Amino acid sequence: MKHALSALFGVVIGVTAIAGPAWAADGKPAAATPQSQQAQKIHGSVVSVQGNTMTFKSDDGRTLTVDMTAVSPLVQQALKPNEGATLMGTAGSQPHQFTAQFIQQDSSDPSRGGTIVGQTPATTDKAWQRVHGTVGTVSGNTLTLKTDDGQTVNVNAAQVDAGIRGNLKPGDPVTVTGFYRLDAQKNADKKNLDARFIQKDASASASPKTTK
Repeated sequence: MKHALSALFGVVIGVTAIAGPAWAADGKPAAATPQSQQAQKIHGSVVSVQGNTMTFKSDDGRTLTVDMTAVSPLVQQALKPNEGATLMGTAGSQPHQFTAQFIQQDSSDPSRGGTIVGQTPATTDKAWQRVHGTVGTVSGNTLTLKTDDGQTVNVNAAQVDAGIRGNLKPGDPVTVTGFYRLDAQKNADKKNLDARFIQKDASASASPKTTK
């Protein structure tokens, strides 16, 4: 009987260890990031636009009500029904709701055959990049970024909303979304990035830290 109780006690301990909560390095329970607060990228087409709200049909068939308050007014005004676009932001409290931080029209997205104003598609790599780091210097439409892996990247922020650019300061931790420029051999130049959106960590629901 004593051996049976010992074996049962061992099973209970084992199950508790498996089912117990995750713990952080400081000994406190680790808090998981809710799915609704994680940064998402969704492609689809515009259905209609009314003020700061857009109805959007995603490629997987969902119809979303998109809050565009944080998106540049120029971008909002340029959106037309039936045109393709990529949303970047977070899901809302309901499955059909989405809060956009950035919207890229297919017509200006090199990864979808679009052309960036003032450039030809061949000047940038076609793969989206999300690079995390710390702002080094800011000068007009350009800034330097010290990435998490210690690299220094020159960022062209001319296509980023002026309000966002004007709020950047040296030392700010940010995530830059955009495309690498191409070098003379038409390879991605990871020292030069054309930004489309820049988000400070303080305003980000999630901070992607991976680079291609």
